[in-house]
Amino acid sequence: MLLSCGEDRDDDNTQQNTISQKIVGTWTIVKKESNGTNVSASLPYTNLGNFVFGSDFKLSENHSSVVNSNCFTDSDNYTYSVDENNKKITAKNVQNDVLVYTISSLSDKELILFNIEGSDATKYTFRK
Repeated sequence: MLLSCGEDRDDDNTQQNTISQKIVGTWTIVKKESNGTNVSASLPYTNLGNFVFGSDFKLSENHSSVVNSNCFTDSDNYTYSVDENNKKITAKNVQNDVLVYTISSLSDKELILFNIEGSDATKYTFRK
């Protein structure tokens, strides 16, 4: 029998979740900034909508807004891929529009994405 002195070793055999695994679910947009300016939710909405990432690599972007006192939810559907090394999500719709999101931060409860389209830089902060 072999006895060790000093630190107890506990082999950590737990598998690290990939970005692809961690982003699956519904993420509520709690903050949106466009070119550094905060975009607020319009009453009666308490948030700006949500992004739903499916394990089947389908993304539904649901943006809530109020126009002329009418509530609207604009939904866009994409397929997405994840570049685990460069921390990017690429979403593509049936019209071949492509959005690239850079992942600034990702935890079990928070996700921060950046998207740049032309001269518009948008930062989304999400909570799960």
